[in-house]
Amino acid sequence: MLTLALPTGRMLSVCQRILEKLGMPCEKLENRGRSLVIEEEGVRYLLAKPMDVPAYVHYGAADVALAGSDVIQERGGSLVEIADTGEGRCRIVVAGPPEMEERFMGHESGLMGLRIATKYPVITNNHFASRGIQPEIINLHGSIELAPLLGLSDCIVDIVQTGSTLKANRLRVLEDVAPVSLRIVASRKSTQTNWDQLNRILFRTRQMKGGYSHEHAHPEENQ
Repeated sequence: MLTLALPTGRMLSVCQRILEKLGMPCEKLENRGRSLVIEEEGVRYLLAKPMDVPAYVHYGAADVALAGSDVIQERGGSLVEIADTGEGRCRIVVAGPPEMEERFMGHESGLMGLRIATKYPVITNNHFASRGIQPEIINLHGSIELAPLLGLSDCIVDIVQTGSTLKANRLRVLEDVAPVSLRIVASRKSTQTNWDQLNRILFRTRQMKGGYSHEHAHPEENQ
């Protein structure tokens, strides 16, 4: 039985749409009630908080998962990306009040001493470290936009889709960090022990209209 981890919340409906396109049984997900483990026609679905999904794959509780590339970059460094679904698109950005724009447009030395609020400390640190900048990072888990309004931080690093939340809180995008979309990922062990099942998923992705932009060869083919 293939075990597949899925994120709860607003992305679950997007995941269901992807599963339907892949021809995988997922009708029981619609009427799951409060169940977090659902079995249907040879597939077991585990429903977890988005940030926890990589852990279920890494530690072997799930063979494969659908997860946002933001979550993978933040917590899934050991996982193998099988495919980019192209669904659930948004982006990670640095955002702040209008008065921060001049600071970001100037020399990078002007960014020294930045205080940044985010739920993505790893992504944030990597983004600025690549430019020789070491900001002070404040790790928050919700209402990130509140931090610069109260003077807790100079700016934030967060996901943005339409930008309406930023605008409502008088914040502007200062620079892009990374595009985000739902990815199919597996553990390195799973790519060896469950390759036949994963390969069937890959085959179905190639049949989908528009296809996926990333394909993963069998691990042995890269050795």
